Amino acid sequence: MDDALIQSLRTRLSEFDGKAVTLLGEAEASLSDNLYYVDALIVLSDSSEGKIADGATWLIKSALERGTRLTATQTLLLIEQLPKIKGWSAQLHVCQSIRYLAIPAGHAQLVARWLAPLLNHRRPFLRAWALDALDWVARVEPGLRGQVSAAMDEAERDDAASVRARAKAIRRRKI
Repeated sequence: MDDALIQSLRTRLSEFDGKAVTLLGEAEASLSDNLYYVDALIVLSDSSEGKIADGATWLIKSALERGTRLTATQTLLLIEQLPKIKGWSAQLHVCQSIRYLAIPAGHAQLVARWLAPLLNHRRPFLRAWALDALDWVARVEPGLRGQVSAAMDEAERDDAASVRARAKAIRRRKI
């Protein structure tokens, strides 16, 4: 692991205000070529300093959206971090990233257990993306289909339009 990279990312992410992603884009542009970039982000994803975890998970999501594929080892490390990722924004970024992960079947239940309380989070956007993530995890572990079905039924009755819309999008994806 590259300690200098971790420190550089930690310093840059500590300046993140949780809103202006320009700073994150700059960190990504200057550091993402490092061989250990994603590993460093995974290490920082459970930081007790919220803005560091928020920024690290945003950068993981960004890398995945740009086509980066996590190795099996990196995926397992991120899964191991899940219980320590406490901030809602960092949790949201992870939920939005799950569709890009090759979750081993033996770890799908662990991810589903992490997602379960997020399905009832006070923040609607997090509820919506936790539902989406659970659906992706159930593709790996078909035994979760019943849990997804129950969560979908609940989401379709949610007060928040964003949650209902995500449930509709998931249903369309299955057709």
